[in-house]
Amino acid sequence: MDKDKATRQEIMMGGLAGICSGYLFKKVSKYAAATAVLGYFIIQGASKSGYIKINWKKVNETIEDVKEELTEEISEIVEDAETLIIEDEGRLKATARKAVEALKDNAATSGSFTGGFVLGILFA
Repeated sequence: MDKDKATRQEIMMGGLAGICSGYLFKKVSKYAAATAVLGYFIIQGASKSGYIKINWKKVNETIEDVKEELTEEISEIVEDAETLIIEDEGRLKATARKAVEALKDNAATSGSFTGGFVLGILFA
């Protein structure tokens, strides 16, 4: 019975934390999106007016470099079946492995948190 009680408590706490997180995420994300859009328009206006000169060639080169690095990391994860037990792994692989391990170790809490998070977003 104690194990069942502990599992129910984990589910309840995970669900409650998920609902709170989802609610806050939706409320804060509206303001964050508005701020990002406003910032974009301000930067574009300043650029068109000549106050800011953006080196778009350098921006595009940097984006391409990052895209290539991410593509290589992701393709290594997809191609390598032993990804979760490799000792010398990159940051992306390590993060993915840790996330999977955490979800396996805390399945009840993770599941209820995810459900609660979705409910929090829906009812915010």
